[in-house]
Amino acid sequence: MLLQDKAQQCQLLRLQIDELVGAELYTVEDIAVLSQQLHTLLHEPIQPGDNPEQYAAFLQQNLDWLHALMAKLSDEKDAVAASVLTIQQGKRARQSYGQHN
Repeated sequence: MLLQDKAQQCQLLRLQIDELVGAELYTVEDIAVLSQQLHTLLHEPIQPGDNPEQYAAFLQQNLDWLHALMAKLSDEKDAVAASVLTIQQGKRARQSYGQHN
């Protein structure tokens, strides 16, 4: 597959992943399926007609996107962890209040 076609397919997959992650609720399985498709495309070898410098830029663009996605997912994970901690603290406080009154 030529670089131009691969770049278009990768861009579509990245957009689909971004839309899922941007949704209020999403399943990890859906992201995993799309990520695996993207992974497969990115691991295809360079074709003889492709320019190595353009291919390197294409790979760097995908790497930059991946770093941004990982940062966003990490922020979401931290927010969920903070929410769980707040809930646990509230439960403990309610149990302690119930035991002392």
